[in-house]
Amino acid sequence: MKASRFTVASAVVALLGCLVAFVGPLALGANPGVRGSVTLSAVVGAVFAGKNFQTVRERGRPRFAAAVMATILGLWLILAPLQYQTVGAPLTAVTQFGGMCLAAFSAYTALVAVEYYLGEPEFAEDDVGYS
Repeated sequence: MKASRFTVASAVVALLGCLVAFVGPLALGANPGVRGSVTLSAVVGAVFAGKNFQTVRERGRPRFAAAVMATILGLWLILAPLQYQTVGAPLTAVTQFGGMCLAAFSAYTALVAVEYYLGEPEFAEDDVGYS
């Protein structure tokens, strides 16, 4: 079974979101508490997003559990900077951008996994949705 290009791209963008969230606190000189929380969350998110990407490449479909866990960690990366009072706007923006990439594209791959589980709908290639 071959994965669609968008599914593969979604898995890659989710991994890149983890990289952005990991590098942001290090590059912007965040205090140790924020740096540790965000970078560790980005690493754990990368583990799940990486497993999801590996499954997409090998089997042609994403793994639901890995995609859901990556989505949850992406949502945490969106909320994490708001938990600290010492975080500036650049770090908040970078961390939330990485979290949005991770959460949104991992959520999409989770939906693709559900679609494979329930069975793909039968669409003709030239069907554009008009009656």
